[in-house]
Amino acid sequence: MNTMHRTLRIVVTALVVVVVLSGCGVGGTKMQKDAAGMTRADVARLSLHEEYDRYRDRYGHMQRILEDAQVQVYDGAWEWNSGDRVPGGGEGVVPLRGSDVENSYFLHTARLWSPSGASGAPADLEPMVEYFTAQGWQVYDRTLGDDHDVRGVTGDGWQVFYTVQSNGRYSLDVYSEPFWTNDARSLRGAVAGRSERNYPEESLPGVYPPFPEWDAPIVSPPKI
Repeated sequence: MNTMHRTLRIVVTALVVVVVLSGCGVGGTKMQKDAAGMTRADVARLSLHEEYDRYRDRYGHMQRILEDAQVQVYDGAWEWNSGDRVPGGGEGVVPLRGSDVENSYFLHTARLWSPSGASGAPADLEPMVEYFTAQGWQVYDRTLGDDHDVRGVTGDGWQVFYTVQSNGRYSLDVYSEPFWTNDARSLRGAVAGRSERNYPEESLPGVYPPFPEWDAPIVSPPKI
């Protein structure tokens, strides 16, 4: 009998450990927190309007992160190589367990400039390395063939990459880590529908087209 009790306790303990480690006992992936510290259950209570407003705030925050990094190396006009308004689908720069292109999104923006006489020297990363370090961020550097980059991880849901290329083209990218959404397709449609399809060729740090309010008219209806 004692042997049976010991065996039963071992089995129960093992099951508890498995449940705790997997998170299945309390909803599994539904309890995974996103870049804002929210679970899928938290986001499920939000309307599309509320999600849109949160996305708009995050977009503005992303632009401020970009601006602060830009001026560390150049305060003149930077080139745009694409628009940055519509959310990206899926994990982005870090995984979020249970996420996919329908239930999560990330933000990304990028700018480029071409310093006179630049050739992608690793030393050209130093101003950004010093800035990331001063912010208390985690800092990682890589060599990519003839190019080099440095990544700063803010610790609160954002990552900043500065890349110096041997062709003299230097780029700055800001990515968010993933956020949960109730319906990525609907959120993308809400953002894209209120946004002009054109984007600037270049702009000074901190200058970008204003993000439309929820009440803004639909100017880019989806193509059927």
